[in-house]
Amino acid sequence: MIKLLIGQPGEGKTKEMIAHANAALSDVKGDIVFIGESNESMLEIHHNIRFINISEYPVTSSTELLAFIHGLVSSNYDIERIFIDGVFNLFILTQEEISTWLENAQRISDKHNIKFQISISLKDEIKPCLEKFVL
Repeated sequence: MIKLLIGQPGEGKTKEMIAHANAALSDVKGDIVFIGESNESMLEIHHNIRFINISEYPVTSSTELLAFIHGLVSSNYDIERIFIDGVFNLFILTQEEISTWLENAQRISDKHNIKFQISISLKDEIKPCLEKFVL
């Protein structure tokens, strides 16, 4: 399952993502991973959640991000939830390209029973290709 949290830049999506990740600890038996674009929110994330600052790794495209996630999943079969916050700010993608990426991530979700929650900053209206993923 993939759920998107979409909003304008500066609307508080990161704080909401952190709250969702911390709250997930109460109902998840396995591991939770939180991927962010900087260390800014690291101290607000519960210490039982694996925090990853993606800018510390050589991930320069959405395809490489997908490969990175495959690596995480292949090295830890206990991952139940992955939160991705603000990472799409690092790549210039159209909503259609994001939708294609989400379809690929959906295959990971289905195969490994992992729930994804992803925040995306958009200044435009949400196109139909993304609507099925919106929270």
